[in-house]
Amino acid sequence: MLAPFAFLPTQLPTPSAPPLIGARSLSLSPDGTRLAFSYQGDVWTSSAKGGRAIPVTNNVEMDDNPVWSPDGEYIAFVSNRSGNNDIYIVPSEGGTTRRLTWYTGSDVPSDWSSDGKTILLSGKRDSSLNGVMTIDVASGKTKQIFLDMMPVGSPRFTPDGKGILYTRFGFPWTRPRYEGSAAAQLWRYDLATGQRTKVSATGFQHLWPNVSAEGRVLCVTVGEKTPNSSPLNKSIGKWVDNVKRTPNVYAVDGRGGQNRLTEFVGEGARFLTVAEKAPLAAFERDGDVYTMGLNGGKPEKIVLRATLDDKTTQEERLTLTSGVSDMSLSPKNDTLAFVVRNEIWTVPVKKGTGPNANDATQLTDWAGLDEQPLWAPDGKTLYFVSDRNGPSRLFRMDVATKTVMPVSTGGDIADVRITPDKTKVSFWQTGADGGLYTVPVGGGVPTRVLSKPGQSIGTYDWSPDGRYVAYLDVLRRSGYYYWESTSNLFILDTATGKSTNVTKLSSNHGAPKWTPDGRYLLMRSDREEDGLYAIALQPQDTPTAEIEMKYTAPTAPVKVEIDFDGIDRRIRKLNGQGPDALDIDKQTGDIWFLSGGDLWRAPYSGENPQRVTQTAGATPAPTPQEPPRRRGFPGVTGAAAGTGPVQAFTFSDDGNQIAYLRGGMMNVMQLRRPGNPSETVAFRADWTHDLRAERKAAYDQIWRAYNRGFYDPNFHGRDFPALRARYEKFLPSVGHRNEMATVLNMMIGNLESSHSEVSPGPGNPPSQSSAHLGFTWDPNYTGPGIKVQEVPVNTPGSYTKSKLNPGDVVNKINGKEVQVDEALFRDVLNEQTGREVTLTVQGTDGKERTVKFRAISPGAFNSIVFANLLEARRKRVEERSGGKLTYVHIAGMGETELRRFNQQVWEQAADKKGLIIDVRNNGGGNTSDRIIDVLERQPNAYYQLRDEAPMLGPGQALAVPIAVLMGETSYSNAEMFPAAMKARKLATLVGMPTPGYVIYTGGLRLVDGTNARMPGTGAFTLEGENLEDNGRQPDVKVDITPEQYLRGEDPQLDAAIDVLIRQVR
Repeated sequence: MLAPFAFLPTQLPTPSAPPLIGARSLSLSPDGTRLAFSYQGDVWTSSAKGGRAIPVTNNVEMDDNPVWSPDGEYIAFVSNRSGNNDIYIVPSEGGTTRRLTWYTGSDVPSDWSSDGKTILLSGKRDSSLNGVMTIDVASGKTKQIFLDMMPVGSPRFTPDGKGILYTRFGFPWTRPRYEGSAAAQLWRYDLATGQRTKVSATGFQHLWPNVSAEGRVLCVTVGEKTPNSSPLNKSIGKWVDNVKRTPNVYAVDGRGGQNRLTEFVGEGARFLTVAEKAPLAAFERDGDVYTMGLNGGKPEKIVLRATLDDKTTQEERLTLTSGVSDMSLSPKNDTLAFVVRNEIWTVPVKKGTGPNANDATQLTDWAGLDEQPLWAPDGKTLYFVSDRNGPSRLFRMDVATKTVMPVSTGGDIADVRITPDKTKVSFWQTGADGGLYTVPVGGGVPTRVLSKPGQSIGTYDWSPDGRYVAYLDVLRRSGYYYWESTSNLFILDTATGKSTNVTKLSSNHGAPKWTPDGRYLLMRSDREEDGLYAIALQPQDTPTAEIEMKYTAPTAPVKVEIDFDGIDRRIRKLNGQGPDALDIDKQTGDIWFLSGGDLWRAPYSGENPQRVTQTAGATPAPTPQEPPRRRGFPGVTGAAAGTGPVQAFTFSDDGNQIAYLRGGMMNVMQLRRPGNPSETVAFRADWTHDLRAERKAAYDQIWRAYNRGFYDPNFHGRDFPALRARYEKFLPSVGHRNEMATVLNMMIGNLESSHSEVSPGPGNPPSQSSAHLGFTWDPNYTGPGIKVQEVPVNTPGSYTKSKLNPGDVVNKINGKEVQVDEALFRDVLNEQTGREVTLTVQGTDGKERTVKFRAISPGAFNSIVFANLLEARRKRVEERSGGKLTYVHIAGMGETELRRFNQQVWEQAADKKGLIIDVRNNGGGNTSDRIIDVLERQPNAYYQLRDEAPMLGPGQALAVPIAVLMGETSYSNAEMFPAAMKARKLATLVGMPTPGYVIYTGGLRLVDGTNARMPGTGAFTLEGENLEDNGRQPDVKVDITPEQYLRGEDPQLDAAIDVLIRQVR
């Protein structure tokens, strides 16, 4: 019986090693014979000629950025396996890894010293500034080489060991065509003299800098600007690429000259690496790896092959019993269709017996999004929304056969409903053809009932007779910011196509719902204060507020009649409980609604609402302001079935039940039984989670989101469908959530758009946080101990009881001997923030003493140092101007900084003749316009109290000359601010150009957990110039060097002082 299996080995296919597509972070060995790279979350090596690749590391977390030791025996790399990005080393043939860094920041290796004793990296330990440092491989001792107030990265030793080549500034490498003031520049640092020399700064990115064996500087850059953003209501069209616009490998001579070594057009070179002792370079392009001889050689494609195995399970088999996000009760009340983990299932409401009674039936199996299930009136067909064919479109399914048919073919849709006569399905669609659509329940072509182009999802409700549609429409320019715009409630007469505004007030309205008797339209509004309101559809014979609303259940089809004349004056407030969603019991007229995470019920009059469910921490019931005219519902007490907040509810077709979703569990409430009992509908869903399919769905999801919602329909001149096809082949290279974010950043980065970054989903291992001692270290002191260089004011060591002085040496902390090395963090300072530390200190007088204080965080130290700097700047301004001027810095365009600005400007500038506003080192936000409102005010009167001096009015009005300091670190709204100040002729702009990082964005959460941002709204000047990719230019251009900054000088500030002094004399 076993004989046939004897031939099994000969029947198996021959093992194959398929080509690897998408190797990243390339690194040639010093002699140029081997290549290291990252792939599927690990570090690999192969021959530089290609062939079989072998993994050197094997960890479930991300290992990246390999760097060879000079002898080729070891590879340094970065890994997040301990939570932070730390440096590890591993034998180049594979083996046990050793961790080198333990600091809370991100440490990434860039190079080794020629003797193999130290590793070079961009980083810091004690300083608030950025810098380049080394770590001794054997001892873990660290040494800060230099500091810079701007971002620095990619440091490399020069072949003679006398200097360091590095980048200054820089946008992400996934934006290689970026042009602007924040583009990565090439600099050289002289290790003997400390002199810094600018090697190349063309306004374009200089990426992956390397130095060849003969001393040539190579990098990836471009020679010509690629067209990007379009002016307002215009399009630059689709541009034609060329070799100058494409990121290619260049040799840079340091005198401004560049020699292009590759001639690619379209997809550019990435991950450039150069052998230290051989004339060979390597790089990746379009998923393939190339090598190139540096003595006039041409790029040659090499093929890397590997046999891969999964480190983690790619198919998870899960049993789901909670986590429902949406549901629909069948017409016969016997089955619930529901969504869990983006799939649609069904489960009986009334269960049988036995261990399988709760088994759910899976109806869909799509790695993307299947949602919003809705039963058709026949109880055999289910409508649902899915992104399986592109945008989120409407589909219908034969539940018995699971046959799926598309219904809509346009843009994204939402809010699917069955019309009152049960003959049609209605839905709201976005896009250029957006609006309200209907389609026959049995199938057919969708018909647009209401035209509303745009990306907004409308809220609507059908009248009982199906003639009218109540819907919300945004009142443009009614909010200070466009996203704060209010809305009005409109009624569309489908018979005539006419829409009428029935609320006529710049206020917020929502949750429209017609009463079953056709007499009122209910809604949520904050027109007086937040609450439930009713609009009488016909004139009343008494004042609206005096009418006692009574309900009579219809016994025949209702015909809705509306008198639109004066309808906006027939609005009354029913209660102060603003509903998130509401519906009405057709039999009793009772109003059911969601508010504060609970389900509520009120009589037809809306008065005296009663909470039906009780969620911990929910908003308490409103206190009636007057005696109720009608009793409430004393029979409804306590919490209904389930726990957690109520997410949604719906009436059954016969009106006798309410199905509601609470805490991810489905519940059914019986309305015609005493006490309205509720029962949780349990389920068991056996589900297979396919991680690879989910990644593909996430990839498609972000492309679709950008395709329909990116602010520029021309996609900055790019062929966006072609980008989707180009980068999809990189998905097999993904073995870690970080790599998924990288692939998506590569695709989206081609748009050369700001505010479009993609970040990995959750799952990072727990990490330690390092404490800071509140002082900086003398970088020239070699120990033992740590020599104090500077103790900033307001740090723990600046106070009398815990005083530290420059020159003091800290020999022990908490009884442990210390020095400037990684053991300081590993054994002493990690997880000590806020805790008392005991320092054994040797003073400059040679005497030993004990100092105790609470350690602070690195962020707190940075904030203290920056606050001290701002105070020094203010004093300098006031001293140099003889008290005529003052200085205010805005660190961000958020509510906290806006409040601080208002506090500081009126305290410091009230009696000054000029003001300097500094928006350097400002990451942006959205308060620029509100700051300008303050600065535009002009006095129009004097006010005087008896025996007091006259006061200008209004009080908060400056009317003085202003200078705005700006530069390469003024981002987003901090660029819009100087642009608006100049447009309004309110200020002189001083400093350097801003980076052109200006756009309004929103967040996306993809199905695999990846987080992304998508720019949906452009920002333009009144002349129509796009602020995106077009940095603002100063009126007075002044640079500041690192040396000046480190000496405490600020020539930009001095220039602003000079500008204003000339104006206020």
